[in-house]
Amino acid sequence: MAVPTSIDHRTGRKRHVLEQELISYLRQLLPEYMVPSAIVVLEALPQTPNHKVDVNALPEVTVELDMDGAPGDDLERDLAGFWGQILHRDEVGVHNDFFQLGGNSLQAMRVIAHIRKTYGVGVPAQHVFEQPTVAALAARVRDAVAVGEGKA
Repeated sequence: MAVPTSIDHRTGRKRHVLEQELISYLRQLLPEYMVPSAIVVLEALPQTPNHKVDVNALPEVTVELDMDGAPGDDLERDLAGFWGQILHRDEVGVHNDFFQLGGNSLQAMRVIAHIRKTYGVGVPAQHVFEQPTVAALAARVRDAVAVGEGKA
């Protein structure tokens, strides 16, 4: 995560320390999928002439995470490839967190639809939010197929 290291003149502390503390605090209050992967400090929100937030003028945030674990089989390769496609990433590791990579709830539904269409397995949305890794999804698909639910 590229975080500015400028000094906060009010407290004298480095800004990235404050941002990490905020993320840690939010992890205590929120489910992991709701914790932001990055925090951007702005002097003010950009506004349109009508004094609404100008979403198009907000700075683009990119989160750089290393690939965490290579896919071990065709199922994991397929899921990692699909994640990479919808998240616009070249590589996705089997232990990378979907939401920390920039995924959102609508994209999670696309993952669920892909699994249902490709493998004939229904994965509850709650599973994706609680265990948002390729490895966990692949294990869920394998378990479902083993009991005859799907076709993988």
